[in-house]
Amino acid sequence: MIIKQYKNLKKNALIPHPQPLSKGEGSNLRFHHTEKYGFKKNALNYLILLSLTLFLSCDKDPSKPGYQSKPPKPEYHRVRMSDELKSYIWSNAGSYWIYKNTKTNELDTQTIRGFYFDSILVKGYNSYSSHITVYYDIMIRSFYSTIIKRMYYEYTRSINPNYPLHNLNGNTINRKGNGNINSPFTYPFIIPNENGRGSGTTWGYYIGMDSTLTIQGKTYQNVAKIEIDRDAIWYSSSDPVPLEFKGPRAIYYWAKDVGLVKRETKVENYSWELIKYNIIK
Repeated sequence: MIIKQYKNLKKNALIPHPQPLSKGEGSNLRFHHTEKYGFKKNALNYLILLSLTLFLSCDKDPSKPGYQSKPPKPEYHRVRMSDELKSYIWSNAGSYWIYKNTKTNELDTQTIRGFYFDSILVKGYNSYSSHITVYYDIMIRSFYSTIIKRMYYEYTRSINPNYPLHNLNGNTINRKGNGNINSPFTYPFIIPNENGRGSGTTWGYYIGMDSTLTIQGKTYQNVAKIEIDRDAIWYSSSDPVPLEFKGPRAIYYWAKDVGLVKRETKVENYSWELIKYNIIK
């Protein structure tokens, strides 16, 4: 479904400009030349000229939306997924990861069922954004989890030129499943300040990088740690109260050239740890 929506988005990415409204009928304004008030033709002309001069001399506020003293120069932004970003999240259909629950010893095999990558061209359509064009990469993955016996979807962010364009080189992985959405991966790897983290959020934030990390007897390199205050996606089938209802705090560990190697649940004090994987690039 999500892949179909993105294909439709690509198909209809160039959004036409709204057509101007048709001009309505104006009022018929008539100036009455009467002797009672002593209007003269030259006096009327003088008043019209004075009014026009005052109107043209009025300062317009260039900070107001939609106003530009001059037409803005066209902006074109090409936003690519960097090689470093791809090294953490790129995997084609058929790739799989097997995780072990450190509390129950249950196993969960997550297999990529679908992979989609493309670039989308989007043009602004508002008066203040019609000069902006963005051409950006997207990636979508669908995978099946044996522990919950259902599909998950992961997709990178979309970019809308009708909104402020911040951090164009940044990206996130949004994960959708169990009727919930969270963001267990964010890029670039920059630790945000406390004001930027918020509280009780389902969006992950980078907390650090381990040069090496040993999990289940295997050592991984360049492991990025992403923390989520409320993570309601992944849970154990033996848990009497599924995590999708608890939404506990969690840390996701992402290893370069491997992907997700560990998900640590801080509240329940257990983890899902990678024991075997096969990645198809």
